[in-house]
Amino acid sequence: ERRLVALSESVQDLIRADTREEVADLGVETARAVLGLEANTIHLYDEAERTLEPVAASDAIYDLLDALPSFTPGDSIAWRVYESGEALAVDDVHADPDINNPDTPIKSELYLPLGEYGILLAGSETAAAFDQRDVALGEILAGHVTSALKQVERTEQLRDHRRELEQHNDRLEAFTSVVSHDLRNPLHVADGQLQLAREECASEH
Repeated sequence: ERRLVALSESVQDLIRADTREEVADLGVETARAVLGLEANTIHLYDEAERTLEPVAASDAIYDLLDALPSFTPGDSIAWRVYESGEALAVDDVHADPDINNPDTPIKSELYLPLGEYGILLAGSETAAAFDQRDVALGEILAGHVTSALKQVERTEQLRDHRRELEQHNDRLEAFTSVVSHDLRNPLHVADGQLQLAREECASEH
């Protein structure tokens, strides 16, 4: 119950985040502080490279790994879970044929997909360290992180759209200024000719 309340409270911080990186940092810290997932990372999908890139990590993960890996299609349990979209606790990663690094000291891992955006991973040097309660609570956190990432994406799209509109308006104003200037002189000439015509001709036309 305490963890559920803390997870609910974490939503407020997540929805105030302005960038993907800030969401990832908050997600990692919440996973550590609320769910007790001391060694965890968030990898986000890089569309240009078609990889899952590490964006945020807890300090404890560096006690297990020298460097955070990137994941590519078909090379890891992480990618398999990312594609399936189903959370997974692996009791023995060394027994899984999709293990990314056979030399890893990590024995068990928890994989929490973040929709199309990426994945949250937690690792332990202890076998079978994660149970169904960890999966259930982890899925709640993953849902909050996914929603926050979706909101950041929408905000960025609106910001880009606003920027495009401002650029369009700037071009329109510049065009209007040029056209106005180009028309002003001929109109002055026409007005002068009209005044002369009125003086020389009594026609109502």
